[in-house]
Amino acid sequence: GMGGHQGGEVAASIAVSTTLSQFKNPSRVALIRAVAFANSAILERSTADKSLSGMGTTLCALAAVVGESGLDGLAVVNVGDSRIYRWARGELFQVTEDHSLVADLVRSGELTVEEAARHPQRNILTRALGINHDLIVDTWELIPVIGDRYLLCSDGLFNELSDERISELLEVHKDPSVLAQELVDRAVDSGGHDNVTVG
Repeated sequence: GMGGHQGGEVAASIAVSTTLSQFKNPSRVALIRAVAFANSAILERSTADKSLSGMGTTLCALAAVVGESGLDGLAVVNVGDSRIYRWARGELFQVTEDHSLVADLVRSGELTVEEAARHPQRNILTRALGINHDLIVDTWELIPVIGDRYLLCSDGLFNELSDERISELLEVHKDPSVLAQELVDRAVDSGGHDNVTVG
């Protein structure tokens, strides 16, 4: 969440609860609609409570769906700089693209990945829930593969731990709850400059 501690916490809570309650059938379209409902709910709350004005949050989600082909699929949605990674055959792949100023500069070739990691404006988002009604959501479907694992996390994880370190921990810890706690603990030990959320 963003917009001060209280506002960010409220926006994140609304985003999660509304997305879950509004995701009523297993399709990518239904997941997109649920995120749109969450965005509207955050905007309504910040309008009603002036102390929460300007609050917003990032959101990424992965859901098992019936794909457009009629086969099993995985729907992805992403707004902001929270990330989804796929762990496959011992390699870590970033599935989502960050919606941030520095990510745009990296994509345009104006910054390297290393420069972006240290850039003073790396926390400036170009998209988030709760900012405006015309929300653009990145979304697509993946084909599920036996043995693949998915990691959803906030920037508090990947700003503290390298992809190599995350990969090492994925290799060691097979239990999802143990892995999530270990990733959070290691990110906090490495500096913990931001909230760390891992799923």
